[in-house]
Amino acid sequence: MVRQRIRIRFSKLGNLKYIGHKDLLRAFVSLFRRARLPFAMSGGYHPKIKMSFPSALALGIEGFDEVLELELKEPVNSSVLLADLNRQSIEGLNFLSAKILNETERKAKLISSVYEMIVPDQFCSETVNRIKDFLLQKSVVVKKLNNKNNAKEVDVRNDINDLKFQTETGILQAEIISRNGPETGIKELLFVLNLDKEYFQTIFPKRIKCVLDGE
Repeated sequence: MVRQRIRIRFSKLGNLKYIGHKDLLRAFVSLFRRARLPFAMSGGYHPKIKMSFPSALALGIEGFDEVLELELKEPVNSSVLLADLNRQSIEGLNFLSAKILNETERKAKLISSVYEMIVPDQFCSETVNRIKDFLLQKSVVVKKLNNKNNAKEVDVRNDINDLKFQTETGILQAEIISRNGPETGIKELLFVLNLDKEYFQTIFPKRIKCVLDGE
């Protein structure tokens, strides 16, 4: 049996931003079955489709460049696969590219995520000043709450690879480094910019790029 790994880029837009990662997985399973893909299954008493995501998208955030890796039992044509997926897809889920991976290529590892959001006009002037102050710092440590409400610290300044703000449009773009363990998220970034109260009120982030190791 000749197996094939394929890396798929897709977008998750519109109302789909309100479904969690587990629901998204179930949607993919149904989609792969409708498209009649020769997907590989894991072993054991509860076999699952062999697919993986280098980073699960947070609830409420649209993703314009998400990544999925899928293992197939037999080779397929990437263009045909892409067309079949889009033909069977649901509203808000669009498949952008499909790349066949060779045996030497490692599993996708997320290096950073690029987010984009629009800051309301009334906050723009102060945001410019806060960004300037933030970028001058060597370290900005804040507490991050996990699901168990145990406070852990992250260094927001150390985790921001790039931060840009366009005063004309109000567009704030941030590249956040991915790390093992507690890592900086949009909430922490907005907190240090004193915009955290606007999160999902007037500021709605979207992830526009997943940067992978080696790409």
